[in-house]
Amino acid sequence: MNKYGLAVTITVVGALFIAVPFGLKYSQATLLFGLIAALSAPVVIHKIPNASWAMGMLMGLSFFASFPAKKLFQIDGFINEVPVTLAYAALLWVIGFGWRRSWR
Repeated sequence: MNKYGLAVTITVVGALFIAVPFGLKYSQATLLFGLIAALSAPVVIHKIPNASWAMGMLMGLSFFASFPAKKLFQIDGFINEVPVTLAYAALLWVIGFGWRRSWR
């Protein structure tokens, strides 16, 4: 992981530490976390040289962004949560132009 990966990680953790004390509602947290993930997706895909780290961080971003949405719409249980997280991952992959990167 390089400085870009570290910056994305600090941003995500910072958003979590900001959302809790301010008492953001799930709808507000969904919007905030989604915007952070959407802005971070191109950085994660194209600036992290190791493909495994990039894909892992992309999946982490999708879990991060989908968490408040799953709570907002009361989606619980592994079978119900996985498609939502994968849909977020696919959306972030499209936002970050994931097909333009060589994943080898």
